[in-house]
Amino acid sequence: MSNIVSIILILASIGLFFGYVDPAYSKAKLLAEKKAQYDNALNNSASLQAEREKLLKKYNAISEADRANLAKLLPDNIDNIRLVIDIDEMAKSHGMRIRNFKTDVTEKKDTIGKSDSAYGTLTMSFTTTATYATFLAFMGDLERSLRIIDVTGIQFSASDQSQLYDYTVTVKTYWLK
Repeated sequence: MSNIVSIILILASIGLFFGYVDPAYSKAKLLAEKKAQYDNALNNSASLQAEREKLLKKYNAISEADRANLAKLLPDNIDNIRLVIDIDEMAKSHGMRIRNFKTDVTEKKDTIGKSDSAYGTLTMSFTTTATYATFLAFMGDLERSLRIIDVTGIQFSASDQSQLYDYTVTVKTYWLK
């Protein structure tokens, strides 16, 4: 009789172990692993927040005037109207008049599909009439402009009557996408 009770208790303990203890222990191990993952994510989050705060302090250390100059240097949109106005103001300061503005937003031709470039380009051409010295002074102002502008082409024609030349200037500028 004592052997039967012992066998029943051993079978009950084996059944209890495989029926309740082992699954509960497996769940506890999974929960411990998840807790470790969450703790790791929390630590990463804390380090990201610290990095964000550090960068925010650097950003706030930049003066408003410098931020405006940076935005003008490489704007986050095309803003071709502002560029036309700026070029026209430079020309007016030299007594020149800008005519025949033409713009063309270009995408990189070596990619198929959507471009992953971080910047876009705008090609613009315009015509003006001036003396050679005045045109050189205007080009110097264009060169010293805060906006990144690449002069990609200049065409000119002379008239027989005066020292005035007709210049067609092609420029390329950039913006952040």
